[in-house]
This record gives sequence, C-alpha cells and structure tokens, in this order.
Amino acid sequence: MEPEKSSGTWQIRATIPMQSSENALTVRVVTLFNTTTQQNETLLAIGTAYVQGEDVAARGRVLLYSVERNSDNVQVKVVEVYSKELKGAISAVASLQGHLLIASGPKIILHKWTGSELNGVAFYDVPPLYVVSLNIVKNFILLGDIHKSIYFLSWKEQGSQLSLLAKDFGSLDCLATEFLIDGSTLSLTVSDEQKNIQIFYYAPKMSESWKGQKLLSRAEFHVGSHITKFLRLQLLPTSADRTTPVSDKTNRFGLLFGTLEGSIGCIAPLDELTFRRLQSLQKKLVDAVAHVAGLNPRSFRHFYSNGKAHRPGPDSVVDCELLSHYEMLPLEDQLDIAHQIGTTRTQIISNLNDLILSTSFL
Repeated sequence: MEPEKSSGTWQIRATIPMQSSENALTVRVVTLFNTTTQQNETLLAIGTAYVQGEDVAARGRVLLYSVERNSDNVQVKVVEVYSKELKGAISAVASLQGHLLIASGPKIILHKWTGSELNGVAFYDVPPLYVVSLNIVKNFILLGDIHKSIYFLSWKEQGSQLSLLAKDFGSLDCLATEFLIDGSTLSLTVSDEQKNIQIFYYAPKMSESWKGQKLLSRAEFHVGSHITKFLRLQLLPTSADRTTPVSDKTNRFGLLFGTLEGSIGCIAPLDELTFRRLQSLQKKLVDAVAHVAGLNPRSFRHFYSNGKAHRPGPDSVVDCELLSHYEMLPLEDQLDIAHQIGTTRTQIISNLNDLILSTSFL
C-alpha cells in the first residue's frame, strides 16, 4: 500500500494471496547478494506458517518477491522469484551481510542467494523455543524468543559460523527487540508481555557476566503498554552536538515503538551529564507536580514482574512525560527547582528542547 499523495488516502497497489490455512507471520524488505551476478538485490521476504491444529506438524514457506514499477510509475509489479517449504513456522527473517537469516521453528538458518536458490551456509540450534524477532547490526544478531528472553550472536564469514556470545539468563516473554546505538556503545532492547522495556549490554570482561556468557542489565522501565515493534531511527542534530565528537554525533539512534493499544513512543540515549541533570529534575518533579488520580509516577515506572523473583536493575531512565511538566510550573517554582539541583532554568529548557528536536521524526 502507498498514499496517492502527501496526506492522501492509502491505495492497494498489489495483493499477494496465501494458500489455504497459510498465514503470513513476517514481512521484511531484505538486501541479498546474488552470487551469480555478483550484485545486491532488494527483495520482499515473507515468512509463513500453515495453521492446521496441534495434531499436524508445523510447516511454513519462505517467499521472495521483486517489486518494480511500470514505466508509467503508477502500477506496481510484484513477481515471485523464489518459494520453498520448510519444516516449522517461518516466524522471522532478516538480511545479514548479503545473506538471508531465517527463523524456522526452534532454530535459525543463514542462507546465501544464487538468484534462483537459497542455500544454507550456517545455523544456530537448540535453546530458543520460538523466535519472534531478529535484528542485525554489522555481523551481530539479536534474537528474541517467545519465553526465553534474548540471545546475542555473531556471524563469522571465515568458517561460516554462527556463535552465541551471551544471553539473558532470566525468563522473559519477549514481544519485540532492537539494537540501541549511542556512538560506540551498543545496547540490546527488549519489550515483554508484562509491558516492560529492558535494556541489556554485553561486557565479557566484567565478573558478573560469568565470563561473558550473561547479558547485563543497563536499564528497565514499565511502559504500561504492549510494545510489538521497534524502529531504529537516527537522531536529528541539535545545538548541543557542536560540543560532541563527530563520531558520537552522527552515530546516535533512537527507537520509535508502537503498541497494541495504538500509541507510539520513543527511547533515546542521553549523554551522562544531561542524564544526571534530568534525573535530579525528575526526582524534584515527583513532589512538585500534582499526580494524576493520586498515582505516583515513579512507582508506576518500576519494573513489573507479576510476582516473579526479579533483581531490580539500574535506575537509568528518565521519564519525559513527567519532565514535560517542568515548563508548565510557575516561573518562581521553575527557578527554585533549578537552583535546588545546582543548575539554571535556561540549561534545563535547553536540554529538554534538544531532546524534543533530536526526536522530532515523531
């Protein structure tokens, strides 16, 4: 589908029919390297599953389509270039350095594309039960499982090997995953069934990571909605970027997310100084701002575990919904709060404006 014009209605340009009892589970645009022509091809990849009850073994298909426009630039031509049935449902697909990564049942398989065939070159097996999400950054893979949280893997071209770097040892019903990039810092973000977001990082040299086998918690936050999709977008430049090294300024991304309730939101990285300042402001606003229905905003954002044992993670997230109330306070209160946390009203307003500007893709 696409809009007829800016802010116009959406029109159906092409329809791809499925077979009887077949359901599409994942749809993604992928870039594959054609080993025959030695060129990259952009294709539409679809993973499906046949739902025929618990007495029938699961199976699914992986479909590849080329999408082209006719000469009139109006009609869209969709051509099936490949189709193959596999054991297990095809629950997620992604492109990895010109290869196609497919989650088929409890394992993931990496394929190379010849232009007419997909040939397996590597696989990762066993721990996952059902993969719901695959994300790629360079040669790193983030895998989200329906009940067993997340896995962090790497792909080595030499030796054609998919290897596990680390995983979350906790039990988590994963809904969506994505990489969060802040300069040279890579974090792994996951949303769960209890309406939380958790952010992990890989630190093999730290003793609590069990020699690198365990992913460590960087932050956790209760959203209050089921997040089913993250979209990684580059943050827009702000006035504060003039004092930031070029590499950090250009390689900073936020995560736009959508929820089952129909809302959208964003997670964005902050530099250490700005975070400490806004965190201090947040603590003051908890007492300075009237609570909606008498509900404490900090208590609401605590990780919700639904009675399961959970070790609290770092307090490393500020709630912009609460921070936005600062500008609505009387001027005297704004000046007083800024003085209490050792900064100025101008500095706080500047930080909030930069945050809004950097995420203005919303």
